[in-house]
Amino acid sequence: MMRIDVVTVPYRYDERSDGSGRGPEALVEAGLFDKLAGLGIDTRGPLISTLPDDERAAGSIAINVGRLGAHTAELVAVSRSDGAGVLVIAGDDTATVGVVSGLQRAHGAGARIGLVWLDAHGDFNTPETSYSGILAGMPVAILAGLAGPLWRGAAGLAAPMPTDRIVISGVRDLDEREATLLQSTDVRVVTAREATTGNAHVHAVNRLAGTCDILCLHIDLDVLDPSLVPSSVTPEPGGLSVRQAANLISVVLETGKVAVVSLAGLNPGAGQLGRRSTASTMSLIEAILPHWTTTGSGAAADADA
Repeated sequence: MMRIDVVTVPYRYDERSDGSGRGPEALVEAGLFDKLAGLGIDTRGPLISTLPDDERAAGSIAINVGRLGAHTAELVAVSRSDGAGVLVIAGDDTATVGVVSGLQRAHGAGARIGLVWLDAHGDFNTPETSYSGILAGMPVAILAGLAGPLWRGAAGLAAPMPTDRIVISGVRDLDEREATLLQSTDVRVVTAREATTGNAHVHAVNRLAGTCDILCLHIDLDVLDPSLVPSSVTPEPGGLSVRQAANLISVVLETGKVAVVSLAGLNPGAGQLGRRSTASTMSLIEAILPHWTTTGSGAAADADA
């Protein structure tokens, strides 16, 4: 039986337990580990990534997010080196830079790691293209090495990810300058309509799996319809049902190459809206994890590789 270690990153950017930073704890309190046990999954955790106060850089959220990511990377690397799959529950998408850094630590900076990013948005902005300056709109571009050297360095990301190893799927909203930047790369973008009405998602994922040994699957919960996650801070109309999202995720898991699943963006909020969002998230987790049976052929290297 494959073991799945659960790593939580209870932060919104570098603020602990703020907004969506409360999402990981909310899922644990809602019975996440009981659900995993009920599915017959051997689990360990939660392994909590934290940013010590003495490591904070005054006036630089990006460096702090990177330093938090370095701690996440360490937890991911140890679990991967022990042969476990890793389920990362994070407050927001910025945590994924640390997740990929951890895969590089475990498998080597030259490992053929691919990324499937399931999100309503592209998250491929840079400080130059972004209209809002929001860091959560930038992590895929950071991973690709198009911006954020201080962020990447603080997270310990040894090598940027080649853009032909990135698939962004389920997209419903791209900024104009973000879309232009994406067109200059080899990133494969699959819209929500393409993903749910044809085979574009399947073809993109299978092509990626054919060129990579290990996959990282990231899920931003705003890929779901706002009616399912009504407390989301980044709602986008016309989203997916839990079943539709689970079907797309299962395509990735069934490649047999997914080492890490990261999930972000649960804002537990207050009252009925937060409870609805938490229940939808739990339903999605319950639907997808039975499809995750193997974690790829990439041989784990020394954690310091």
